[in-house]
Amino acid sequence: MKKETIASISTPIGEGGIGVIQVSGPDSLEIANTVFKGKKLKDLRNAESKRIYYGDICLNGTAIDEVIVNVLREQDSFTGEDLVEVNCHGGIRAVKKTLECIVAAGAKEVHWKELANRSLTNKKIDLTQEEALLEIPKAKTKLGAKVLLDQYNGALSSTINKIIKEIEKCDNTGERLHHINDQLKAILKTAVFGCAITSPQKLIITGKPNAGKSTLINELLKEDRSITHKEPGTTRDAVDELISFGGMPFTIIDTAGIRETDHEVEKLGVLESKRQLREADKIIIVFDNSKPVEREDKELIEFIERLDLHKTDNSHKVSIFPVINKADLPCKLNLSTLIGDTFEPICQISALNGDGISTLEENLISEFKEFIKYTPERPIIFTERQKEYISRALLFSEKCIQPAE
Repeated sequence: MKKETIASISTPIGEGGIGVIQVSGPDSLEIANTVFKGKKLKDLRNAESKRIYYGDICLNGTAIDEVIVNVLREQDSFTGEDLVEVNCHGGIRAVKKTLECIVAAGAKEVHWKELANRSLTNKKIDLTQEEALLEIPKAKTKLGAKVLLDQYNGALSSTINKIIKEIEKCDNTGERLHHINDQLKAILKTAVFGCAITSPQKLIITGKPNAGKSTLINELLKEDRSITHKEPGTTRDAVDELISFGGMPFTIIDTAGIRETDHEVEKLGVLESKRQLREADKIIIVFDNSKPVEREDKELIEFIERLDLHKTDNSHKVSIFPVINKADLPCKLNLSTLIGDTFEPICQISALNGDGISTLEENLISEFKEFIKYTPERPIIFTERQKEYISRALLFSEKCIQPAE
């Protein structure tokens, strides 16, 4: 059966100066030629592959938008089909109107994921590369985009294929088995970093009311995102925001203080805070340097100590970061009597003045230090599916080593 020619917007609508619409399929050049009026090239069907052309998108002879068209014949296209990439102005109206013209000319509008599926179906990429292609438009940081582009270009796939070939040639000698095992361990080690790139870790800020949680989150965000007030209990709802340190994205959440209260609305805020803590990847506990240890501090530590600080797969431990805030004020806090050396290291800051914030940020990304100075073309696991399969392969390789020894 002849495949349909599909069209999709492949850039976020209204968020950039350029909007991109991709038309892929056997009739892509015919359809694009119907609506494209080139300044020099009169018939797009005669276009050379890997060439760009300037002109207008027209509807009933009226120019809708000025565009640049990139033509890729099937041998050069990432979908494995003739593909026309229309670059128009990035405004919502311009992008949607251009797409409407292309659809009216005979293309079928689809979600942009269908373009990636065409690449997979036509064996231009494998499943791992398709996963990277789907993640690239959602990359939260430049570091994330670099990592995903490398995986789309085959960094992880080629490494896995080399290991597979080595397994096929393996004669069950101890040296070969250990080499395969070491390679699998090295790749699996990247999963914490890669999965945090595509699924930002949840960073919870908690502490007793008026310890300075909202002031801290405002300082980390470099903007007044949370309401701050000297009156305890100001934060009632969990407030979340995307943030990055050293290229690593996090979902940072400012929660209500945890304490016993008779206020019905505040009770709901405390319950929500406890729920967020149970789902956290990293927890910042804020203590007030200007006050001695209080009942609310003890209740919070007791609650956190009761949490299962290991994820369900036992491969990732939740990290706790004690922070002594208001370090610019006279010290009345003796934290050692409360937590001893249970949670280390302790960071002293002044959220109001910005002192110690850079040290806190470095602590938060310390587990990713090896990867943040990213080496181009490094294979990185970036989905739970990939992690699961490599984990299973590693388990099998270890079972093979034991009888061999």
